[in-house]
Amino acid sequence: LNVRYAMKACPSAAIVRILNRLGLHIDASSDFEAHRAMQAGVPAEHIQITAQQLPADLEELVQQGVLFNACSLAQLRRFGRLFKGGEVGVRFNPGLGSGHINRTNVGGPSASFGIWHEYLDQVLEIQRQYELNITRLHSHIGSGSDPEVWQRCARLTLDIAAQVPNAHTVNPGPGYMVGCMAGETSTELQPGGPRVGAQVERVQRERVRSVRWGMESGQ
Repeated sequence: LNVRYAMKACPSAAIVRILNRLGLHIDASSDFEAHRAMQAGVPAEHIQITAQQLPADLEELVQQGVLFNACSLAQLRRFGRLFKGGEVGVRFNPGLGSGHINRTNVGGPSASFGIWHEYLDQVLEIQRQYELNITRLHSHIGSGSDPEVWQRCARLTLDIAAQVPNAHTVNPGPGYMVGCMAGETSTELQPGGPRVGAQVERVQRERVRSVRWGMESGQ
């Protein structure tokens, strides 16, 4: 299990230091967050950038050891031109999301986060063209609280991972709904966890491959 703190929730250097000392890595949504985390003392190799806008200093950050998740085909091509033969992660939209309202459902046809799952062939073609090593897969499905949807989204993302030969880490990127007002339902992790875990075990059995699970807190 690899747990990352979504730094956009609160970029306070004091909080970042505490969580890093406890063993959490950092998910940065911009180059600014990556630099802020490093200034707070987080090792570069513990930081992963997953950004809608390509960082202007991507080359410098990767050379320092920061990990990168490509969120579009254009980003993946850009990374390939800069780092032919390099290691990279890819964010996919698995075709389904989970959210208590439309604005918190960030997976499926209405969402802009990640490469649409039907473009997997294009991802693999770019991988071959630039001899990239795609080791991490990521999705962003939203802050819903339905364990059934979690299970379905996990299965979709893991099925994509099964088609990427060197993918060893899968991060479904779920947010956790916290009920703040009357009538809101908080996420119950106990019902959903075993169901998602069963999907991980299924892929490991069928593909004879160890899968490292990732998640983000703080969203």
